[in-house]
Amino acid sequence: MVNGKIRRGSLMVIVYILLCSVTLLGCSTASSGESDPAGKDGGKSAAKGKMSAAVYDRGNVPADQGTIRDNWATKWINEAGPAEVNFVPIPRFSDNEKYNTLFAAGSAPDIVWSYGSDFKGQLITQRQAMPIEDLINETSTTYKQLLEEYPGLKKLTTAPDGHIYQIGRINGLQPNDALFIRADWLKALNLSVPQTTEELFEVAKAFATEDPDKNGADDTYGISLSFITNSLIDMMFGNISPVVENDELVNGWDRKKDALAFKKQLFDAGIVNKDFLNDKDGANAKEEWVTGKLGIYGGSIDGIDEMQVFATLMSNNPDAEVLCIALPASSYGQFSGGLIPPIQVVGIVNANAKDPEAVMKYVDFLSDKANMTKLAYGDEGTDYTLTEAGYPALKQPDNPKFSWTNDVNLLYSPAFFGSRPAYINSLNLENPIEKAWLELYDQATENYLSPDRPYPGVTFTEFRPVLPKELQTISSTVNGQIDNILKKAIVSGESYSSDQAIVDAQNAWKQVGGEKIDAWWQDWYTTNKDTAYLTKDLYTK
Repeated sequence: MVNGKIRRGSLMVIVYILLCSVTLLGCSTASSGESDPAGKDGGKSAAKGKMSAAVYDRGNVPADQGTIRDNWATKWINEAGPAEVNFVPIPRFSDNEKYNTLFAAGSAPDIVWSYGSDFKGQLITQRQAMPIEDLINETSTTYKQLLEEYPGLKKLTTAPDGHIYQIGRINGLQPNDALFIRADWLKALNLSVPQTTEELFEVAKAFATEDPDKNGADDTYGISLSFITNSLIDMMFGNISPVVENDELVNGWDRKKDALAFKKQLFDAGIVNKDFLNDKDGANAKEEWVTGKLGIYGGSIDGIDEMQVFATLMSNNPDAEVLCIALPASSYGQFSGGLIPPIQVVGIVNANAKDPEAVMKYVDFLSDKANMTKLAYGDEGTDYTLTEAGYPALKQPDNPKFSWTNDVNLLYSPAFFGSRPAYINSLNLENPIEKAWLELYDQATENYLSPDRPYPGVTFTEFRPVLPKELQTISSTVNGQIDNILKKAIVSGESYSSDQAIVDAQNAWKQVGGEKIDAWWQDWYTTNKDTAYLTKDLYTK
């Protein structure tokens, strides 16, 4: 009996030791990450948190790819990522209304993606956005490192109260809007690329009056006055209020007047299509451009859609030659037009998120280069190859599998891929259209990304602070009135001068209290010019 008891006791000790060994082995394996397929991001073997994330719905997911909520990308995120994510579709072009409805109902997603600085500022002011600096310091790895490597990201996402409320990505400074000119028309008329606004007027006038296409018909316009071209003319005169002059932030009425006078001069000389006011989205100007009836055209350079516009132009006019030119200089200097900012703030964390740690791990997951690559390009060899520079290039640039995934890949950082749109790296240089478009893109990069020709505003609109509510009301009331005054002056000939229009616009501004807005901006600039993310910061890391 004694021996039996001893044997049973010894057996229990052995079992106990074995159990402890298995437990310790399991702990060791888990802590080393060897059983964690997703590494630091959580993995399938680790318990996943649960969260919700907004996803923009543009109605552009091909039918064979599923829906914006349920597709290969969202399934992969939930399989490979650190959290179980419920995707909440948000209509892209009525996003604020949808978000407001969801917040009012207490059902807004844990991550709110938005490009609207005013809307995000509203969420921060209303304490509906979570301060996340402690969460970053205690939980984050990848995104925390991004903040360290790109000081501008931290500067831009840190509010005046010292808290970090917003999440951003690294674009690298990129061209967006571009001024295109028919180089073959310049040659036909023995003209040079215009360097100043005065030369731009003369070239545009020649394009409209001297039959640059040599077809014997009076059927060409020199330049457009609608949509992007109109905006680029404003940029030439630094007309983007408020602007810094003599270290003060001012409204810039003199710039408004000179930009207006230039547009009026173009209109009065018969250089532009006189129905431009009805061309609100630039569709008519685009049609004139692709059919060879327009000599100078403002368009986008960053999207594959605009490359298709160029392809249509070349199909209709095989002998056309196009250049992307620097904006001509005005008396205020030489500037660049619309740019894609080097850093872009795209989201906030809902203050009511139930599992903030899961949210932060998800932010880390989306901020990881390998995961960005998977969502934007798929798998190497199958979906993409590498360029000589080492960047992914889709084998099929318009592959429907990836044409819409940017909306589930919101923290994709183009700076990791050459600071270019994904499609640019995928262009086939054996295709003459794609090769020519790449040359135009490189011209835009050279012409628009230099601090010697800076963006003319104090900072990008999306980086500016939100006006107090009462000043927002004043601004929304009067800006439409002023816009109508300026448009009226352009088309009214001698009966309504640019000088008189500016006087009337200033009076309208004063009558509704616009000078309070001017004073607010100047006070903000004086207080924050050393810490705010301003135009000079666009050209630094």
